[in-house]
Amino acid sequence: MAIIHCPACNQRMSSVAKTCPACSSPIGKLSEEDRERLQARRRKTRIYRARNVTYVAMTLIVLGMLVWWFQPPSGLALPVPFMPALLFGLGTVAYVVGWCWLLMIRFGRS
Repeated sequence: MAIIHCPACNQRMSSVAKTCPACSSPIGKLSEEDRERLQARRRKTRIYRARNVTYVAMTLIVLGMLVWWFQPPSGLALPVPFMPALLFGLGTVAYVVGWCWLLMIRFGRS
């Protein structure tokens, strides 16, 4: 067993590994069952990342609302100050992007 570099991502890996632990690209000969397992793992990883984007976006939205509430004058007074509007806007855009990404993963390719 030797340490080699992955041809796809150039990360160090074992010479006996069938897939790269960093990028999950197949290195050696894989059976059909191994390929299906690898595709399922990649899909789960993408779904996990898309969900995390939506969680961060929801956090930005709530943070923006809290900043708006506690900035003088107290309460949700108009006009909206710059920082809460920025946080709320970034959170909303990130939430929509996260859900679009999630829908593309789920309904895109079989």
